[in-house]
Amino acid sequence: MNEPELLAEIEIRIGRFLAVPLSTVSDPETTLEPLGYPEARLRCVRDIGRDRLAPAIHAAMRIAGAVVRNLKQPVPAPACPPSDGLAWRKDIRGFDGSSVLDAIVEDLWTRGIPVVPAHVLPTPGFQGLAAVVEDRPVVVLGHRHDEPGRVAFRIAHEAGHIARGDCTAEAPVVDEDEEILQDDEMEELADQYAIRALVGEAAIPELGPKALGNFRDLATQAAVAARETGVDAGSIIFSWARTTGDYATATRATKALYLATGATRSLRQYFHRFVDVEGASLSDRELMRVIAPGSPLSADASSR
Repeated sequence: MNEPELLAEIEIRIGRFLAVPLSTVSDPETTLEPLGYPEARLRCVRDIGRDRLAPAIHAAMRIAGAVVRNLKQPVPAPACPPSDGLAWRKDIRGFDGSSVLDAIVEDLWTRGIPVVPAHVLPTPGFQGLAAVVEDRPVVVLGHRHDEPGRVAFRIAHEAGHIARGDCTAEAPVVDEDEEILQDDEMEELADQYAIRALVGEAAIPELGPKALGNFRDLATQAAVAARETGVDAGSIIFSWARTTGDYATATRATKALYLATGATRSLRQYFHRFVDVEGASLSDRELMRVIAPGSPLSADASSR
């Protein structure tokens, strides 16, 4: 490279991201690798080794750290949701006046638990991650889904891991593929937590067998169940999908009910509401551009 100043800047940024000394970055004999998180608790993994997921996990933890460092004042002390999903549902305000997704996301942010939509991560990636970053629980979403019901279920599932104490700073819980139905107690309990929080009961409103593979019937049954129970139709559909594994039918059913878009926009709105992007350091702002790619980098930020 014929531009030494540019090379130096790149090395500095790599060192910051990997949390290694500059001398390590500049040493041509050194292989640069992200932290491996050997104690990470991998769940619902489809033929992907821990080493292949390490870059996505490291990037997610670094992005979450930037978010935590730049929470707007006053920063609330972190308060985990109740250990039972139904008890959490009773604590959440806004189920009647706003979408389920908005209600649970606002509750978590207000509790001092960031919900981080990091949709641009190294591949292979993951669906969701529950972790403790700088002594604060966080939920990181690594998927690109936009259906509010689907995203609400994933967030509630990760909140279940946090509420039950499944994750620590050294051992985040990483759910790689939500479509895998894994016979695992930790995942089953997190699923039950999400269903109780979103649906309000231990069981999903019963849907007939015709729903399996038939999106029109699933949409009709979910709409009827929503009217009868007052539970959000999208939450019913994706709670059903988690127990059956039939996400293709669930996705088509939400489209039929016009419930398939809006999650990404809502998550970014909460991010801007609770995070001080403009006051962040240059390195933190660059990390958070994954969440808000349109955020400009001001000239004076480089001096921080």
